[in-house]
Amino acid sequence: MNNRKKLIELFIYVLIVVIGIILLFTANLKKQENKPYDGGVSVAAVSFE
Repeated sequence: MNNRKKLIELFIYVLIVVIGIILLFTANLKKQENKPYDGGVSVAAVSFE
């Protein structure tokens, strides 16, 4: 019985982490949709000649 409680607790922790990661990615995608070309390092193209 004690083993089963630990398994349920582990499942709940994993579920919370997965939901947190999903929320983090969806929040990041919404920010990029609002300002798709705001410049910055992530979209900078540098040419060395």
